[in-house]
Amino acid sequence: MRISTLTLRRWHRRFALTLGIFFIIQGLTGAIAQQRFWLMQASDPSGYRVNARGEPMAPGSVVALIRRNKPDFQIAHMMYPAAVSPNTAVVVMGGRDTTKHDMSRMMMIDQFDGRIIREQSSMSGWVGTADALHKWLIFGTAGKIILTILGLGVMIFSGLGLVIWWRTRATSKNAKGVVRIHRTAGLAASLFIISVSATGTWLNLTTWAEKVSGRSVFTSNMRIADHADMTTAAPAISGDTAYEIARKRVGDEHLAAFGPPGPHAKNYWFAFMDDRLKRTDVLVNPANGRVIGVYPTGLTSGGGGVRAWLFPVHSGYIIGPIGGLIYSLIGVSVSLWVLTGFIMWRQQRRPRRARGTAAALTEVRS
Repeated sequence: MRISTLTLRRWHRRFALTLGIFFIIQGLTGAIAQQRFWLMQASDPSGYRVNARGEPMAPGSVVALIRRNKPDFQIAHMMYPAAVSPNTAVVVMGGRDTTKHDMSRMMMIDQFDGRIIREQSSMSGWVGTADALHKWLIFGTAGKIILTILGLGVMIFSGLGLVIWWRTRATSKNAKGVVRIHRTAGLAASLFIISVSATGTWLNLTTWAEKVSGRSVFTSNMRIADHADMTTAAPAISGDTAYEIARKRVGDEHLAAFGPPGPHAKNYWFAFMDDRLKRTDVLVNPANGRVIGVYPTGLTSGGGGVRAWLFPVHSGYIIGPIGGLIYSLIGVSVSLWVLTGFIMWRQQRRPRRARGTAAALTEVRS
């Protein structure tokens, strides 16, 4: 049974009105998350911009710096800047509540000068908020469910748009103005949107399942301990030594994140990225320097194959950093595309309203 183009247009319009705001939020927050290191520097240069020269401090040296100057600060983990933005400060997450894995505070560290720039609440900064909003983390489990439903809706919406474009390609050759912009932008963006929505929804579901099952290497390395049972002794293997051990196992990849052993972590944890943002985690025993495991995609199992490529495809980094930039620009342009669709809807709605008003007046007069 063939569904008429008119019916498809009606459903396409309904999806558009429902998903328009979601489109704008995800497009803009995704672009912000993608370019977060540049944006953090631009919005707060005194806090995040550093003078990149020479070799940056290894993670163990950063830990030692904090323990000398802020001995009561419990380090949860630290995030190193992307390879394309070496002049961004290292961000250390943690806090002072020793009864839990506290991440209420964060420090910015100049990894070249070896100094603490400042400490602030981890909730500070619009860039981090946008990143959390893009993943709907602030809404908890409900956010995961809603994000999945909306992601599926976006794929259906984009598929309808492609079918409508194909059916009307001959009759719309002379389309002008907003209609032409919308059709051209829609064709260019639909395949991108379907790809990003599909991989994003897949990532949302898999990371959710991985967190629940405990397959995340970072999460599994944490342990819930009683206050009296917390680890306080210095590890036999230093953080810098553990870092060199881990690097030998992954080759020439960029350090993205690091977590030291401590009150709620059994081992040294390292997350590395290649130039396509394929991730590899390494755990190193702090007592003897033994590599406990090398884990694709940061998972204790099932991190290889298609799963390893989901984020590179979703972010555009499957073709390298230039792909990430292109995806960011397209993500912003989605907002313009949604706007042109809304204008078309308004323009088409006015004549229908006018005809309905005229018909009502005629009926009253008769």
